[in-house]
Amino acid sequence: MKTLFLDCFSGISGDMTVGALVDLGVKPSTLEWELSKLDLGDFHMHFAREQRQQIEGVKFGIHEGATHTHAQDEPAHEHQHCCGHDHDHDHGPAHHEHAEPDHSHAHEHAHDHDHGIEVHEHEHHHHAHGRSHGQIRALIEASELSPFVKKHALGIFQRIAVAEGKIHGMPSADVTFHEVGALDSIADIVCACVGLEALGVEKVFVSSLHEGRGTIECAHGTFPLPAPATLEILVGIPLSQIDEPHELITPTGAAIVAEFGASFGPMPRMKSEKIGYGVGTRHLDSRPNVLRAVLGELVAE
Repeated sequence: MKTLFLDCFSGISGDMTVGALVDLGVKPSTLEWELSKLDLGDFHMHFAREQRQQIEGVKFGIHEGATHTHAQDEPAHEHQHCCGHDHDHDHGPAHHEHAEPDHSHAHEHAHDHDHGIEVHEHEHHHHAHGRSHGQIRALIEASELSPFVKKHALGIFQRIAVAEGKIHGMPSADVTFHEVGALDSIADIVCACVGLEALGVEKVFVSSLHEGRGTIECAHGTFPLPAPATLEILVGIPLSQIDEPHELITPTGAAIVAEFGASFGPMPRMKSEKIGYGVGTRHLDSRPNVLRAVLGELVAE
């Protein structure tokens, strides 16, 4: 059975998940093609090879604007030039996702994409950053994405909407996503699902989850970590905190692992075939800010 183990020793976000899947062999052109099936406005993707504490992996980014340009399927090293923009990204790979309706979401990390390579750009109609849960559902349901991608992308957004709705005392259908409704967050979620399908993954296992300590700033003031939506999404899933003064698990990352994770704990007995690393934004003191993904075959006990 084709198995993926997500080692979240340094947290997880949407963009880290996508980067790890590309490092495992998912072609950027595949992600570009599939994402173009959604009416998201003009966009261009970036995939760069970067290091965190001498561990190299793939850094994923996406921005609005520009006209379509096809790029190679091999991420370049960070010294190569690419369009530089700042953009908020989540971190994570397999089961939940998050969006706080009226929050500024300071916990969605700002990512610096000064260097990259793949510049995939598409022309579509422009959309505002804020989208309701219903709008996102309609966008995905009306697309030509595969049944697998539709099912799990919708599942991830549903998890986020339910969490947000509970936090703000409203039906999940009435939740409006801001950061999670923006291009980069939609891309993280859809591309994570596309990547898992492209690799033929049948089962996903996830390591124990560790969040940092400290606080985040959001529209309602200062909040302790984990962020409210992240914590709500991970109800029922083991979670602990480590002595790292940063947010390590974003709502998107939480939603991805909640959606796909068959279990949470040690790596299962499996024959590894390939290891990929998705690079995050943080430069941490205690550990490299990367998500490790191990692809292989499950081995019977």
